[in-house]
Amino acid sequence: MTLGLLLACAEPAWTEAERAAIAGLTPIPAPYPRPTNRVADDPRAVALGARLFLDPGFSASGTVSCATCHDPARHFTDGLPRARTDAGEGTRNTPTIETVAWSTWYFWDGRADSAWAQAGGPIVNPIEHGFSVEGVRARVVERYAAEWTELYGGVDEDPARVLAELGKAIEAFERTMGPKPGRFDAWARELAEGGPAMQLSEAEQRGLELFIGPAGCVNCHNGPLFTDHSFHNLGLPDNHDRGRADGALTVLADPANCLGPHSDARTCDELRFLDPAFSDWPGAMKTPSLRNVAHTAPYMHDGRFTTLEEVVDFYNLLPLAHHLGHRETILVPLRLTREDRAALVAFLGTLSGGEPG
Repeated sequence: MTLGLLLACAEPAWTEAERAAIAGLTPIPAPYPRPTNRVADDPRAVALGARLFLDPGFSASGTVSCATCHDPARHFTDGLPRARTDAGEGTRNTPTIETVAWSTWYFWDGRADSAWAQAGGPIVNPIEHGFSVEGVRARVVERYAAEWTELYGGVDEDPARVLAELGKAIEAFERTMGPKPGRFDAWARELAEGGPAMQLSEAEQRGLELFIGPAGCVNCHNGPLFTDHSFHNLGLPDNHDRGRADGALTVLADPANCLGPHSDARTCDELRFLDPAFSDWPGAMKTPSLRNVAHTAPYMHDGRFTTLEEVVDFYNLLPLAHHLGHRETILVPLRLTREDRAALVAFLGTLSGGEPG
């Protein structure tokens, strides 16, 4: 038997429904428009934001920058269960910023509705940068006055506006740091074009088959970013973090939200129809993107799982234990074989797309 025939034997016979599901997972789209940030795609803001992202001068100790926790070498994560700086340790895992250009809500609990509002939060958080809005303005006047004048027309007297403008420049930079296509994308393109599509191993293709089929991963990890951008309670044992239930209240009251004085837009349907009393939200956290997931351990909002194998094992058993709120009703134990669990992990590795930038 020739090598071509041997390879063809490993190729699953994808149904039309499976092919449609696969097509919906690629390609990565262009960044979404950001009406609340008029400089979101301004090259001057991108260049300024890159400098601000790396500047430890926006911290009380002078040692903490955005890159301290969002390390570009780790796909903008830090490899720790929970974020930690010299000011203290947080209660949640550091999420990547690679998908901010497509998100609607930010932080695990969605307590910010823009990447620029999110960027300002850690700077004034006492256990992260531990800085003040007055300190932010003073630093800008000292180091970035010329850039601020070129981009914003000057340094405003209101420190809160300067903090928002700092966040908008950082958002502009982060929008250029999106994930790159991986082997899955190349394989899916060849499949759609009728080619041999053999970049994925038999195990990786079996993992994809499970992902879009019996395992049901695609129910929440869908679209080209492999996330529904929504919030779900996984029923994690001993979780007492209220998550979205508190995040919804916080974003409604945040003066940096899309209806606030520093927004560059005055329409915001997401905020307008937000119901913080929604019964599914206690304990719910934002669905993370699975792009580059093999490089962003540990996992879950509290970093409790150190490997993807542990994550899949959790979904495989879904242990019944005390947790906050109620588990997402669509979740049921997967009861997969060891080989199928390994195949799922193998498929997730095909979503890695190289270094950011």
